[in-house]
Amino acid sequence: MIKFGVAGIPLTSKGRTYMDSIQEVANLGLNSLEVQLLRVNVSEDPAIEYVDMYPKDVTDSIIVDVLRPDDTGNYTSIGTEKEIEEDDIVQEIFWNMARNYDELKEGSEIARELDVDISMHAPYYMDLLNGGEMAEKSLNHLRWSLLIGKAMGAKRIITHTGFYTRKKSESLKNALDIYADVAKKFSHENGYPYIGVEASGKKDLFGTQKELFYLADRIPEVEPILNFPHIHSINNGSLIDAKNFEDVVAAFAKYAKYDLYSEFGGVEYDNGNELKITAIKHGDLKFETLAEVISTTDRDMDIISMSPLLEHDAQYMELMYWRALSKKYQKKLAKKI
Repeated sequence: MIKFGVAGIPLTSKGRTYMDSIQEVANLGLNSLEVQLLRVNVSEDPAIEYVDMYPKDVTDSIIVDVLRPDDTGNYTSIGTEKEIEEDDIVQEIFWNMARNYDELKEGSEIARELDVDISMHAPYYMDLLNGGEMAEKSLNHLRWSLLIGKAMGAKRIITHTGFYTRKKSESLKNALDIYADVAKKFSHENGYPYIGVEASGKKDLFGTQKELFYLADRIPEVEPILNFPHIHSINNGSLIDAKNFEDVVAAFAKYAKYDLYSEFGGVEYDNGNELKITAIKHGDLKFETLAEVISTTDRDMDIISMSPLLEHDAQYMELMYWRALSKKYQKKLAKKI
C-alpha cells in the first residue's frame, strides 16, 4: 500500500495539538503524520512537587529524565521508570502538541483507530558530530524524541546528523559510535522507534547514501530515510527519468523498516546544495515520474509531503499516483482486448 501524509501540523487544522493533527490528517483522506519536535521549552527543576510520583503520571509536563544524586552528590540519569524522590532533579518538556504522557497515549490510540501512521522528526538543526554544547544538546533532543516517540506510537524517529568534522572518515566513525550507543540504550526490542537517519541535501552535511547504508549495515535500529529533494540536490539533479527513481527506491528499500519511508517536495538547488524546498509543481524534480515508478510495484511506501503547501501537495501526489495506477490497468485491459 502507498500512504501519503504531511510533515507537521496540517495547514487546515484548527487545533494545534497532536490529537488535532491526527484527526485532520484523517479528515483529509491521508494516512500518515510526521510529528515535529519543535517549539519545546526544556526545564531542569527540583522534583519536590513530584515526590512519590512516576514521571508518566505527571499531568502538566512531559518528564524525559530524572537525575538522582549518588553517595558523592553527583547527579546521574535514572531514566523515567522509577518513582521520583525528594532530592531528584527532573528534566521536563513543555510542548504545544501534548501536555503529558496521557495525551501522547490517547493520540496513539486515535491514530490506530483512524489508520494514521505516526513518525516523528527530531529538531531540524542537529550537530551530533562536532562535540561541545551543541552536540550534547542535539544528542539530548534525539533521546527525548525517541522517548516521546515511543509514548506516541511512532514507528521511527527521523533525524539529521549534522556537519562533517575535518575528515569524512572521522565523521563516519563518530556517527557510528553515537548511533550505536543510542540504539543500545533505546533499542527497538524494548519498544522504542527505529532511528531514521535522513539523507543530506548539502555537501557539508553528513548523510550520503553510502554513509547511511554503512550505518544501517552495522546498527539494526538505524533506518536510512529517503528524502527525494535532498538526494536530488546533493547529486546536482540526479532524479529525472524513471530509471533514476527506480534505482534510488530499490537501494533504500533494502533497509526499510515496516514500509519504505520517504519525503518529497519541490526543490531549488545549485552545485550540489539544496537552496530551498518549494511546492511540488516547481523545479525539475517531478512527482509524476515517481508516481509512474511506484504504480508498477507492490512495494509498501509512506510518502510525506515536506512542501510548503503540505496537505495540498500530499493530496496532489495521491491523485497523481492514482492516475498512474489507472493508466497501468488501462494498458493491461487494452492488451487483453
